Amino acid sequence: MTERRLILQWTLLLALSWGGAAPASEEAGHPFITGGYQEVVLSVSDLNGYVRFFREVAGYRVVHDGPSEPGWSRLWQLPLDSRWDEVLLGNPGTSRGYVRLIRFQGLPQLQIRSNAQSWDTGGWFDANIRILDMESKFRQLQARNWQSVSDPVQFSFGPFVVKEWLARGPDGVVLAMIERVQPPLEGWPQLREFSRFFNATQIVSDIGDARRFYVDQLGFQVYLESHRASAEPGPNVLGLPHNLSSEIRRHVYIVHPEGSNEGSVELLSYDGATGADFSARAVPPNLGILMLRFPVRDMPGFIDFLGSRGVVVESGPVSLALPPYGRAQVLSLPGPDGALLEFYQLEQH
Repeated sequence: MTERRLILQWTLLLALSWGGAAPASEEAGHPFITGGYQEVVLSVSDLNGYVRFFREVAGYRVVHDGPSEPGWSRLWQLPLDSRWDEVLLGNPGTSRGYVRLIRFQGLPQLQIRSNAQSWDTGGWFDANIRILDMESKFRQLQARNWQSVSDPVQFSFGPFVVKEWLARGPDGVVLAMIERVQPPLEGWPQLREFSRFFNATQIVSDIGDARRFYVDQLGFQVYLESHRASAEPGPNVLGLPHNLSSEIRRHVYIVHPEGSNEGSVELLSYDGATGADFSARAVPPNLGILMLRFPVRDMPGFIDFLGSRGVVVESGPVSLALPPYGRAQVLSLPGPDGALLEFYQLEQH
């Protein structure tokens, strides 16, 4: 049985059990967004250090290395003379799920999610990659002073058994490292050290509002839905107190323009656990996970589509160089709780 079909069957069982909605159709695509996110953008304080990390630990290759174009300052509402350097890296053999590292020059910065707990809202909480050997990567990242709220935890999630570790590195960047235990992982032939990035998580203050933004307004489809606590008290990847992990219910939606788990967005909220809100910090040039970038077709049509669903575009589109892809029309949108999204269409030459 395919992974997609396993997920659909399990989502339907959850919907019946918890009163949620049935899974979206496999047939429909998005009229304008062409798949999931192409890249995740990180603002970092040590560009060379992060490049070494992704090359040596993740096994990534450099796809682009160069200075910024000044026009991005206007899109991001920064001083027009702002400058930064960029390096784009990706898993060899893949053409998506990249990570773009940005080092801003001479601008005051704060960490977006400074000393954040997993239930603190605002910005992007983590970006997800797959690995083959959790124990090996756990030791390797600990040796580089990456930390977490827990050691790796093995648990069941629907039809899957996984090991997961939320590794927190410099600048508050959190990588969700996931090893599939059962059933065997299929369809990832390029996975050696880190896979490409395939998912990213937001902690949201209102799960219903967040779902409406992505599904009703942006036109994403629900790939997976869950509303439950841990089956029993004990260790958990989110760092909840062990005695409360079976009492605090977590609400999860994974959404994607075409209803898959390839460049998707995960929405997470808690019953009975609240904390700080970092939404106001989730803007350039602050440090951490800045945004996800999605390719679109027909930018004017996409803007009309957004307007018809009540989404006001306040920044862009602007014609900008987006190496190595080429020149593109780019617009920026704040998602729920300040998590930034960018959409781009390559210009024809």
